[in-house]
Amino acid sequence: MATVWFTSIVAEIQLGSFEMKALCFGEILWDVKDDTRTLGGAPLNVAGHISKLGGESYIISSVGDDELGQLTMTTIDGLEVDRRFVHISGYETGVAEVVLEKGIPSYAFNDPAAWDDIKLTDEELSFISSQHFDAVVYGTLASRHAVTRKTLFAILDAINSDEFFFDVNIRLSFYSDELIRECLKRATILKMNSDEIPVVASAIGTDEKNVIDSLFSFPKLRKIIVTCGGAGSYCHERGGNVIHAEAGNATVVNTVGAGDSISAAFLYFSSLGYGSKVSLSKASELAEYVVTKDGAIPEYDESLKEKLLS
Repeated sequence: MATVWFTSIVAEIQLGSFEMKALCFGEILWDVKDDTRTLGGAPLNVAGHISKLGGESYIISSVGDDELGQLTMTTIDGLEVDRRFVHISGYETGVAEVVLEKGIPSYAFNDPAAWDDIKLTDEELSFISSQHFDAVVYGTLASRHAVTRKTLFAILDAINSDEFFFDVNIRLSFYSDELIRECLKRATILKMNSDEIPVVASAIGTDEKNVIDSLFSFPKLRKIIVTCGGAGSYCHERGGNVIHAEAGNATVVNTVGAGDSISAAFLYFSSLGYGSKVSLSKASELAEYVVTKDGAIPEYDESLKEKLLS
């Protein structure tokens, strides 16, 4: 039986009034590197940054009834991310062993983990579908097993959201061509890194040279964000417009979570009415700051806040 610290926020509480509301779905896990543990998972990283920027963010996930699960709940509260839809699983809380090679992370995951067991009650799904969100954020990793995958598509088919943000988030073999295509069918914005381009191209039956044009055959897709490390980031818009934001010259400490900060800031500033050029520029500024810090969701200093929010 779950212990009392897992008590969720009552679902009947109405969502607050913020500049932006985002619902992030998927894995919560602890990145373990050497002797340090850092809470992460792409959906939670995005939710955490949206909250820090001034938005209202919700995370749908699952954790274990264990010490890391308890620490997860406390840490999420500190990020001011709403965890009313985080449930308890009989599996252990997710862990990713992180190995950095020339600053680039690789991962080894426990399997199954609690985030393979994400479920919602009928009441919770009905409540979510009755609300309006500016964005829903999702990826492939959390859907590596059937239970969580079923919950994701139930949400995507029911939710009222302006943007459906699909972060491909390829990890090991935890994806399929069919899963990528099904996620793309619902997406209005796609985000991938340069290493994921050949995987996506293969999934939709094209080559790397033609992948952008081919992706726009998915009728709902309007924007494609491609992050390219030191070469910066690109936003391809339906109709052929391409926007580039440089990566800057920051001294890189850790790249974990940098792409998630781009996702969060792009969505946040787009929701405020900024165009893709300004939104991508501000997103790149945030990522440049994040890579100079340890942890995927570092504290923002005053100069960063002034730079981003002025």
